[in-house]
Amino acid sequence: MHPVSAQSRLVLAIGRPSFAERLLDAAGACLAHDAAALMIFHPAAPPAVLVDRLKPAERAWLYGDYLSGVYTLSPFYRAAQKLKAPRVARVREIAPQGFAQSEYHRRYFALIGVDDMIGLLIPASDAETVFMSFSRSTGSRRFTAGDAKSLASCAELLAAAVTRHCEIAGPMASRHIAAAAAPIAHRPAPSGLTAREAQVVNLMLEGHSARAIGEALRISNETVRVHRRHIYEKLAISSQGELFRWFLASRA
Repeated sequence: MHPVSAQSRLVLAIGRPSFAERLLDAAGACLAHDAAALMIFHPAAPPAVLVDRLKPAERAWLYGDYLSGVYTLSPFYRAAQKLKAPRVARVREIAPQGFAQSEYHRRYFALIGVDDMIGLLIPASDAETVFMSFSRSTGSRRFTAGDAKSLASCAELLAAAVTRHCEIAGPMASRHIAAAAAPIAHRPAPSGLTAREAQVVNLMLEGHSARAIGEALRISNETVRVHRRHIYEKLAISSQGELFRWFLASRA
């Protein structure tokens, strides 16, 4: 679909139930992709998936591990926590340096055949962030700076449409957020881990190196290694793969 046609359909859908579908159409018309999804990020609940145009392997991951808690390790979810204005980013631009070696990458990108991903994040109402993701499969050309520029060129219009839609229809995922927020609010660190050890676990699984973890938490590399050793001892594990499996189980 031509971008102008997709944007015209989006304007007509403002305030209507079809808005999320038309929003993803308008963004997706800006660049070639193999799969796409639109979800709402909120700090108090798991993501609300509003549109799913994924391949079967991606869909199984999304409705399984990802929504069970792995979304907290996503570079895009982390970027949404600091979002002030619409942002387009390729995953390799916002992911930690060690992302390609992380369990998250191994179990998602490498395992199910996703070679690259680009996303558009738009601040919405009531702490919601609209996240539209577009992926290309293994063997496809990676997203270029030109692709990012093309998507960014329509970001202002899409953000304005989101703002107007929320003014008319209210938050895009209010019922989902209200239902999901209570069970996960202020969840304590499980299995006897301290709050700091839980932070180290998340940063490790996101793909951060010991040095990067130390810089993020303002502690020495040796202290990071001590935390890592204590984590492995408390959980009776010996590898990051086991740590990832424990992370999934702890979120069930």
